[in-house]
Amino acid sequence: MNPEKIITGLTSAQADGLACVVCGRDYLRASGAVSLLVGRSLTGSQVFACEGRCGEVAGADLTKGRRVGGDRR
Repeated sequence: MNPEKIITGLTSAQADGLACVVCGRDYLRASGAVSLLVGRSLTGSQVFACEGRCGEVAGADLTKGRRVGGDRR
């Protein structure tokens, strides 16, 4: 996985790194969601995929760029 890879065709939430680029899971609402860095959007923001199958599909490096989010108030 190249963290500088540009990923296109994303929704605004995906392009801002707030949702999975594969399944669209909302990381702000998914308590304990684990995501992996998969590249950047056209705006330059980092973009992520859910850990597991989405990360595999997106070509994530399973050893880098891991974050846990959700449960924001």
